[in-house]
Amino acid sequence: MTPFGWFLFLILALSTATAQESGQPEKDPHRPPCTSAQCQKIRSFLKAHYCGASPFGNGPDDGCDTRVPKKLSTGIKATADFDCQWDEINGKAKCQQRGEPSPEIRSILLRETRRLGLPQQAEAELHFLVWEPSSNAWTLAAADYEHVNGTDLTLCQLIAVIDHNGRVQVLRKVPFQKTDADVPDATIWSPIDIADVDGDGQMEIILEGDAYENHWYEVDAIRDGSFKMIFSGLGYYL
Repeated sequence: MTPFGWFLFLILALSTATAQESGQPEKDPHRPPCTSAQCQKIRSFLKAHYCGASPFGNGPDDGCDTRVPKKLSTGIKATADFDCQWDEINGKAKCQQRGEPSPEIRSILLRETRRLGLPQQAEAELHFLVWEPSSNAWTLAAADYEHVNGTDLTLCQLIAVIDHNGRVQVLRKVPFQKTDADVPDATIWSPIDIADVDGDGQMEIILEGDAYENHWYEVDAIRDGSFKMIFSGLGYYL
């Protein structure tokens, strides 16, 4: 390395050390800067409708405790849903399925989870979610498998949009895998609601990401015929 190269290296190293010592925050992949008018409008909507205490946990300063609304937005019909509560005695989650997907949607979800590696014998433990906006343009459908055995958590997840032609757009997926039940090495997703978060007259999908002691919201909107993420942020980490 040339003397000038060594000089640049020392400057960069000192700058990095100074930033770390001063507590300068590192870039957060789940909470990128929110500077546009649309992003700020979405963030304000989410904070007003899906946030609890703010700030919460160890940050960020504008973060919040995530919460599930007591009911879905107006015009959203839940034909299938499920609720899971942790059983302290058995050390397992006890889930209750409410409603069932149609045979067509069930078939699609089983097909897609098999592609993610879910064994056929595990399909009996799948739980399903089906939400239908009043526009009837598309349906949000999800399949969730979680099984705890001692310190092992085996899981598989799929969240997808299905139109009336049977076209499937996978929004989030967790391939079939085993991880630590207490410190899972996987991001788990939960549909939160379907709502017009930016006032454009279109319904967007609101999801919560959970990557072990790190929770945040993501919003997917339809763009050029496909759903794409338009927001990621808020929430908290510990």
